[in-house]
Amino acid sequence: MQSPAAKSFAKRLRELRKQRSWTQEQAAENCGIGYKLYQFYELGIKNNPGLITLEKIANGYGIKLHELLSPVMPKTRRRRKTES
Repeated sequence: MQSPAAKSFAKRLRELRKQRSWTQEQAAENCGIGYKLYQFYELGIKNNPGLITLEKIANGYGIKLHELLSPVMPKTRRRRKTES
């Protein structure tokens, strides 16, 4: 059985990807992780991503880590490369 946090994370990934009209392959590439791994996170097959993976996903979507994990959907924006 999937935890509420895992379901919420999978839903967030799907929402972020669809906001940008990306395929799962494009999302994985932009996040710097493998396609299958991204797909497993989005489908909720694999949960509990590590901190480095969470940072890669947040950076790929141009949001901060706390925005990725927040219960409130972040506003769509792209950070400048100089921001951290």
